[in-house]
Amino acid sequence: MTKFCPECGEENEDVALFCAKCGHDLKDVGQRMKSGNHAKTSRNAPNFKALAALVVIVAIVGIMAFSFIGNNTDDSQNITLIKENTYGFTFVNDGVPFYNYELEGVFKNLPDDPKGYQMKASYYGTDNNFIKSYEDDYLSTVFHFSKDSQPFTLGSIQTNEFYNVSHIQLEITDPNGELVFNESVDFDMGKMDLSGV
Repeated sequence: MTKFCPECGEENEDVALFCAKCGHDLKDVGQRMKSGNHAKTSRNAPNFKALAALVVIVAIVGIMAFSFIGNNTDDSQNITLIKENTYGFTFVNDGVPFYNYELEGVFKNLPDDPKGYQMKASYYGTDNNFIKSYEDDYLSTVFHFSKDSQPFTLGSIQTNEFYNVSHIQLEITDPNGELVFNESVDFDMGKMDLSGV
């Protein structure tokens, strides 16, 4: 009969009080029949259950991380203007004419949280000269209406002189100042109601 060290698996004499290899206390270790290297192989062999569990955990974490990264793509990079309408109107106040140039639209793929996003609509004349811009630093209303596919004012300028507007450059920047949407929209001067002046 022999004693196998539970620490290193070394086979020791059945009367040994300490392991001959590592010095581990063998007083409480029971005697076993000599059966080859049973203790040594069981102690030093990898624990396959623990290894299998570790592989499963790593696989699950990997799948979750990949899914999170895949599902967390920044939709703001895919913002599109799916509906647009331009028009204008005029009115006179205290003898001063006012010309209003409007842009309505609906966005698709807006981020869930509009905080920190900025929108800018720059108006240009037929000779590509800059006229005026409209800026909005909190787009919650536009985001709300766009999610419901309802057109909403995206840009509006008012001037005291008439301009032949050719197009509007519409830009959206994210909270980091990165441009995530940039599109030119043609302005339809045929929808400019001049009856108010």
